[in-house]
Amino acid sequence: MFQIDESTALRVLRKEDAADLFALTEANRRYLRDWLPWVDAVLEPRDTAAFIDVVTAQREAGRGPTFAILRDGAVAGIVGFRPIDRMNRSGEIGYWLAAPCQGRGVMTVCVRFVVRYAFLTLDLNRVEIAAATGNQRSRAIPERLGFKLEGVLRERENLYGTHVDHAMYSLLRSEFDALD
Repeated sequence: MFQIDESTALRVLRKEDAADLFALTEANRRYLRDWLPWVDAVLEPRDTAAFIDVVTAQREAGRGPTFAILRDGAVAGIVGFRPIDRMNRSGEIGYWLAAPCQGRGVMTVCVRFVVRYAFLTLDLNRVEIAAATGNQRSRAIPERLGFKLEGVLRERENLYGTHVDHAMYSLLRSEFDALD
């Protein structure tokens, strides 16, 4: 477990988190559905357990972990990697946080930790974050952390029958070293 601040910790997501993570998804379903295309496919705890199996296999294959975000010991969201590209030493970070925890800088400090982990532990050269162009809260995180906006990926994601554009941000190891 990694203690981020007095109230926030990150822990590798594990099978035992399935019930809590599913309950959090249920409680935030309407909010999450605004920007995340997978919400309607998560209908019962076994769907969340299947997701945890996938990210566990990904981590065990050396392609990047997914962390549970704990606020005062309770699961409040997740942050982690889509499967990293080892050949090119590149990875994309994704995240979501329960609505009541938003607006307090929680996700920014968690993503900052995961970026450091990417460069210093996983030895990546490039970290990417993509967010729907209209999702200003999600876009603010890479902007706060010194990522560069590379451009817009047109109609990158099918969000319940509407294709949305994504802003693509990146941070290179050399830029990270200059920030540190």
